[in-house]
Amino acid sequence: MGVLVIGLDGASPVLIHKWIDKLPNIKRLSESGVHGILQSVVPPASVPAWQCFATGKNPAKIGLFGFATISRDKRLIKRQAGPDIGCIWDLSSQQGFKVGVFNVPGTYPAYPLNGFMVCGFPVPPGKDWAYPRDLMKRLDRAVDGYEVDVPLTKPSEMRGGEKAYLSQVERLHSKSLQSALLLMDWYQPELFILTFQGVDMVQHDFWRYMDNDASAYANVVQDWYVKMDAAIGDLTRKVSRDTYVLIMSDHGSVPVSTSFHVNEYLRTQELLVLKNEKKVRHKGASYTKLRELILRNFPPGSINAIYNRAPNFIARRLTTSAKIERFLTDLIENVDWNRTQAFSTGGVQANIYLNADHHENSTRDLLLSQLCQMLRALKHPTTGESLRTVFHFRDEAFSGPYTSEAPDVCVEFFAGDQKIHVNPGLGSGKVWSFEPHLSAEHVREGFWSITGPGVKAGISLDAGILDLAPTIQKLLSLRVSRDSDGKVLDEIFQVPVGLVAE
Repeated sequence: MGVLVIGLDGASPVLIHKWIDKLPNIKRLSESGVHGILQSVVPPASVPAWQCFATGKNPAKIGLFGFATISRDKRLIKRQAGPDIGCIWDLSSQQGFKVGVFNVPGTYPAYPLNGFMVCGFPVPPGKDWAYPRDLMKRLDRAVDGYEVDVPLTKPSEMRGGEKAYLSQVERLHSKSLQSALLLMDWYQPELFILTFQGVDMVQHDFWRYMDNDASAYANVVQDWYVKMDAAIGDLTRKVSRDTYVLIMSDHGSVPVSTSFHVNEYLRTQELLVLKNEKKVRHKGASYTKLRELILRNFPPGSINAIYNRAPNFIARRLTTSAKIERFLTDLIENVDWNRTQAFSTGGVQANIYLNADHHENSTRDLLLSQLCQMLRALKHPTTGESLRTVFHFRDEAFSGPYTSEAPDVCVEFFAGDQKIHVNPGLGSGKVWSFEPHLSAEHVREGFWSITGPGVKAGISLDAGILDLAPTIQKLLSLRVSRDSDGKVLDEIFQVPVGLVAE
């Protein structure tokens, strides 16, 4: 194998540093190579972050800003990542390398390449999730039923609560690791890129217990970092010493303080107006209720079977991704677009769009300035202290043919070392919530480490997630596309390696 990339979705460099002596494999790889903070894209979400990593391009060049979004003409956009956006595995495959892509979020649908692809979440129930197609049956037999994802959102929604949820995440991880090891044996890929979801899944719900020594779940997050480190050990033992090993997270995570209902706030400022201010119509509410009924009343082990055996048109509507699409559809159908000046699609940041139908450039700039002043003035609802507000403006964060689809501004709110969760829902009538949906939220600061022949040892270096694909291309002696936003990290090598740009 030439290059092995192990993705740890959501892994925090702060927690890795804190627990490094309990993570012998990450420690070994970091000390024998280069490691540091990996700056993710805006927005720091699994989609588009993994696709931006794989292409070295910002979201506006590949047309992905999340799992779904709203177009400027108020349509739902669900764009899929295919071979045309120039992922590192496609470029390598085209040059004759045998490649493997496993469990990378946002890779559905699988498509032909020189090797194999097993899709990461989200995958519609009942749909093919691997190429070649017969690989699905082979993996199913090998791991007693392969699972792409846990079809649940949080422990409080399911029968059995936290304990049952952890059991589901453990089962998913065990099958993912077993599958990855088998795929290495079956295909012997020269470039293998895989991700594990467990850390991100448990952080979202169990970070809140980390400082509560009396809780039975106080060590859950730490235990999962240890578990991921063990998986890294299992994988790296199967490759030779001349293999480049890259460990990375697509984003980091921090604890959540409270929830900010951004669209409800925009309503209070008369920037967002509903068609019916007294009642919000929720499309597909019956499917939401059916999903909640299934999660609360059926044993967790049987839920996958229910999803897989239900008719596709029903099963598809019960997934988390469908829930996101229903929210965006609710926004499109409930908002009075003739009177609305700004709205948010939510996300791990407040992705805010100005209603361009009503604004020339001069008035748009004035509205954006006024909006930012209002958001800067927000106080924490409990302490009354000013929030630290971080703005990512469209013209600074995005460039490419899809820039017009990007939010006008993405806003992050912090209270000390905690982040404010953004809730874009309509109809609650409240601006703040003290029962946030999550206990941890994404931030741009992730982790990375690389080791291999000619890589400097024991060096600390911060990098950008867009720099990794060009650097991998250099390791494989591939041409780096001229429209790449990232750069080759030449400083990690003991001796400069030749590079050709196309």
